[in-house]
Amino acid sequence: MRPEVIVFLVFLLVYFVATTLLRRYYEVKVEMLYATGLFDDCFDTLNKLLPRILFPTYKQYQWRFMVHDARGERELATRMIELMLRMRSSKKRHAQTVALAFNYYVSIEDKKRAKELLQEAKGVCDESVVKDMQLTYDIMLGNRHDCIERMEELVDTAAPEARAKLYMLIAKQYRNAGNREKARYYEGLLKQFIAENSKARRRRRSPASRPRPRTASRFAARSARARCPGGCAANEFGKEGACVFVLLAGPFAFII
Repeated sequence: MRPEVIVFLVFLLVYFVATTLLRRYYEVKVEMLYATGLFDDCFDTLNKLLPRILFPTYKQYQWRFMVHDARGERELATRMIELMLRMRSSKKRHAQTVALAFNYYVSIEDKKRAKELLQEAKGVCDESVVKDMQLTYDIMLGNRHDCIERMEELVDTAAPEARAKLYMLIAKQYRNAGNREKARYYEGLLKQFIAENSKARRRRRSPASRPRPRTASRFAARSARARCPGGCAANEFGKEGACVFVLLAGPFAFII
């Protein structure tokens, strides 16, 4: 083999390894900054030259949406999610973006846009996801309150993420039914759950824990609002309620 060919192949190998390692490094760094509430540092990292080169445009928009939403910057967060919806992408990614956007608009109580996305989801998302979205819409933006007993039965055995969503949906149903005392009880459980989760996540994300690169792929699969950064929105649940909207899609479809 000619020397120049060998040099070229070695260069390609080094380039591939270097870009992969750098991408993982910046992914983990942004995750840690986001998880600890250092949103300004998160933006500073995203605006650097290497992350802008290494991260796909969709990924950059996704991170910016997450940070704007966590900081309560509704106009900027809305702009980012709408850009994500308009981007050309695979059918699977577009379906995920529609579900994410739907949950975001439900969390800010934009009934009109949430309904539009619910209709769009029926053509691109799995049936179980659509059923869960319909249930969420009916409870959070409607007046449905006929699933309380079924959901309360699931709380004790539910996974942590599912439990958070159950608290939120049960609390809203009690408000819809006019039972403010029970609504406040479940809202308190939700806030307590998120506070405990936030502390545990900070400990896991601390530098001493030395997260492995694969942490990035696990984190990316989770919700943009897997932790509450603090502050309150205008809705009944405040920011704590918005945090759990997109944790799961589909687990309560059988209730409908």
